[in-house]
Formats: sequence, structure tokens, C-alpha cells
Amino acid sequence: MPRTNFEVAAALHELADLLQINGGDRFRTLAYRRAGDAVRGLGRDVSTMTGAELNAVHGIGKATAGKVMELLQSGTIALLEELRAKYPAGVLEMTRLSGLGPKKALALHDALGVGTLEELEVALKAGRLRDLKGFGAKSEENLLRALATHSREERRILLGDALVVAEEMLEGLRTIPGVERASYAGSLRRMRDTIGDLDLLAAAFNPREVVEAFGGLPNIGRVLGAGPTKCSVLTRNGLQVDLRVVAPEEFGSALQYFTGSKAHNVKVREHAVRSGLKLSEYGLFRAGERIAGSTEEEVYGALGMQTPPAPMREDRGEVELALRGALPSLVSVGDLRGDLQSHSVYSDGRRTIREMALAAAAKGYEYFAITDHGRNLSIVRNLSLEDIERQRAEVKALNEELAGRIVVLHGLEANIGMEGELDYADEVLAGFDVVVASLHHQLRGEREVMTRRVLRAIENPHVHVLGHPTGRMMPRRPGSDLDMEAVCRAALAHGVALEINANPRRLDLKDDHAFLARQMGCLFAISTDAHSPRELDLMRFGVATAQRGWVEAKDVVNTWPLEKLRRFLAKSPVSS
Repeated sequence: MPRTNFEVAAALHELADLLQINGGDRFRTLAYRRAGDAVRGLGRDVSTMTGAELNAVHGIGKATAGKVMELLQSGTIALLEELRAKYPAGVLEMTRLSGLGPKKALALHDALGVGTLEELEVALKAGRLRDLKGFGAKSEENLLRALATHSREERRILLGDALVVAEEMLEGLRTIPGVERASYAGSLRRMRDTIGDLDLLAAAFNPREVVEAFGGLPNIGRVLGAGPTKCSVLTRNGLQVDLRVVAPEEFGSALQYFTGSKAHNVKVREHAVRSGLKLSEYGLFRAGERIAGSTEEEVYGALGMQTPPAPMREDRGEVELALRGALPSLVSVGDLRGDLQSHSVYSDGRRTIREMALAAAAKGYEYFAITDHGRNLSIVRNLSLEDIERQRAEVKALNEELAGRIVVLHGLEANIGMEGELDYADEVLAGFDVVVASLHHQLRGEREVMTRRVLRAIENPHVHVLGHPTGRMMPRRPGSDLDMEAVCRAALAHGVALEINANPRRLDLKDDHAFLARQMGCLFAISTDAHSPRELDLMRFGVATAQRGWVEAKDVVNTWPLEKLRRFLAKSPVSS
């Protein structure tokens, strides 16, 4: 039974979660999580691979390869089914709530018989948690808030996963005879970090035929409803996709309308009314005559506006700037000259430094930083002092071999400790080309405490980049509660760039924090945090998040030429 990489990875991650709830060995649990991540990062369809090929993939051991093959051949994993039968699905779902880990979720199940989110809500409102060890009134308040957030987000999927499905759907849609143009719209086109339903738009003269053919595409699981110009389906992964088919002369105005956001569209329509025009999904009209509609550029141009890039359309002032012809020049993937966070087999990466560097060189990068984990992060392999010296020699030899094809920077991702301390003494930190300081553990402290930790790390003279600043890991782990204005002020004062981590599970800084940091004049680094060559392709998600924050290329340190970047890393004055 063939399964997508996404489905196999999801099964392995669920198995890891259930093993953790069951009190399983920590290293075994971690092995399944790593295997799930490895399957996600494969450059080929996992269903075409043999057991031997899987076992050869870094991050997939013999035991986990066996579980993948079991899933591919039988459609399930016996151990997974055994654990599913042992614990109600709601117990696993409860672990997705902020502040409720596996041990506490299991404690609630055992003590109160709570097995669903609904039952948890009833217990919370009845005050039944207050007398349980490890809980209290504050716990009730936090969990009720987490439940409210979860109910809003539970149907949403990560941007990276949604885009894979959308691009596959578009590929199929464009093969249908009569389709002249097609695009995704909605929050996906605006590149929000999570997506609800997918909205697709097509231009054709024969909409009914397109709708009928769309419902028969191979990756459609079920047609929910169809009409002459609309169709709603569920993909085989359970994601709802809504298709609208419009006339070619309406495609631009429909794309503008269905991209949103609602607040942006209201502002644009208000401007149209003031100009004596009417704007709708069918076009821009003057006295009943369509004057624009075939492209977005035509519609915005007829309104006397620049066309705001889709990620900007959140009513943060972009309409006013577009009317003045003053939209910022947003950073693009093509502006980037390098990547300043990645990992190798020295820590939790899946490829050697050489393999990662050659993959970066193939993307045309001028420089590339290897930043393996410091020694205070116990859940992954990390750098001993001996590793650091051996790695530094390896980087030096590799740079000599590559002879300028790409420059490999010897970096470190240092873990920020409970008091803001880093993994090594200053004299060790000083030996790295680039130091990225990141939060990885104990992320749920009070705002003042967490902010103080981060500020102390920023103040370290050897830190160049604050990595994934809040530490969030979507969908299960919210970011730390930080005073972002204080963080931005400190970063600006100490010459530290704020990372926009491109991994779709992070996208941290998130867009509103990036928007604030840009307003305050901060510098940024857009990095993939790649653990395999394939993950270097994640850069587009970081760029999209930067665009949502209105970040310009000039303010991103890894758009700079190497000589200018080295001055920044040396904490020397950098001219604009």
C-alpha cells in the first residue's frame, strides 16, 4: 500500500508521541522522531525504496526502517495500533496543548478518566484539576486558554505541508483541457504560517467541464460538492480544497478578491468607491463597464496603485503606501548569497559538512555556515571541545579544496542556558566564524525571566545571530513569551541579527515580530536550519515570512557580499 512521505512521517511521529506517553525509553522515542524527520527530508518517494535503501539513510536505523517497511506493506504498524488501542485518541490530542505534556495528560486520564478534549474542558470548568498533584488554579486558567487557541488552530496545517498539496493540485488542474491559468489563493498565497482550507482559482471558457475533470484527479479522495463553476473536495490526506473557475477576463480581479485578506480588500474597495468605481471578484467597473479584471496588475493599476505582493496584504499600511507608489522592495530568494544556520553529522544533521557545502554551492551560494549544536543540548549529539578542533580543521581543508567555489564558515548553534549563559567559555566562542544563540529548552517561563535569558545571550560579544528567537515548534510547541521590543532594542544595540528560521515548523521570527523588528531598524538573517541538503530548499518559506514582515534585502545580512558579512561578524562598522 503506497503512502506519501508525509503520511509515513506522521505515523512515525505519532508512534514516538504514544511511546512517550507510555513511558518508553527516551532514546527509542527520539529514534522514531528522527526517522520521521528523515522521511520528510527524503529526495524521493519512500514507497519506492527497499529496506536496505531506507537503512542507509542517515537518521533511519534498522529497527525504524523495519517499521517503515511494515507500514508500506501492510498499511499500518502493529506497535502503533497497540498503543492507539491502549490510549484514547484524545490523550494524544491533549499533549498538543501548551503546558500539557505526555506525563500530565496521562495523569489526567488515569485520575479523572479524561480521554477527550471535550472531557478535559468539562473537568477544567468544574474545577476538578485543582486538587491534583502538579495542577492548580493557574494550570486551569492556562489550559482553558490553550483549549481556546487549539480549537481555532486544530484544522489548520503548516504552510510547508499545504504548499506541497497545493502545487500537486495545481499541476493536475493545469493538465485539464481548457484551463488557461490557475493559481492558489487565500491565506496560502499570502504565505501565512498555517493554512485552513486550500483555495484554487482557474480561468477557463468551459467551467463545468473543468469542475467535472477536477473531481476526478488522482489525489482527490472525495467530492464534497460541485456546481457549474465551483467544486469542494477532500484530498486523500483529508485536506479540503475549494476550486472556483472564472472567465479569463475575470481571473485577475477574482485572484485579488480570493487572495484577501478581508481587511486589505475592504481598504481597496473603499478606495475604488471614492474613485467612482466598483470592484468585485468579477472586475473593476465604471458605470457598469468593466475597465480591468484580467490580471491583478491591471486592477491595481487602474486604481492608481502599485500591486502589493500577496504576503503584504494584511492591512498593515500597504494600501496607503501602494497609493503613493512607495511600497518597500521586499527581499527575495534570489537576493540571498548564503545560509547562516545548518547542521551536519557532527550533531543532528544527516549529511557530512562536505555534502552540505556542495549542495549549498550547487544553489549558487557565495558562503555557507555549518552551525552544529553546542554541548549543553543533551537530546542530540553535540560538539565536544575535541569535535570543535577536528571540525575546524575539516572546514579549513574543505575551503582549500573548494578554492573559492563557496566559502564554508565554521559556526556554532549555542544553546541559551537558564541564566542566558552559552555552552562554552568566551575563548572557545571567539574561535568560531559565526555564533548563533538559540533557545531549546525550558521555554515556558514568565516573560520577564525568558526575556532576561535572551538579553543576556544577545549581550555576549561573540554572538552574531539570535536563532529562532522564541523557540516555537508548530503545531505543538508555542514560542516563549518574550518582550520583543526589548529583544529588538538589545539586538540593535549589540549588532546581533534576528533569525527568520525558514523551517515551516518554526518560521520564527514570526511575521508580526519581523514587522516590529523592521520598524525598529533591526538586522535579520534568513536561514534554513537545514539538517540535509534537501532542506536547503526551505529557504523560500523564510523569505515569505520576511516578506510578510516587510523585510527588505538590505537589512538581511546574508544578502550581503562575503566581505561585508565578515565585517558584521567581526562586530566592525558596516556601511549601508
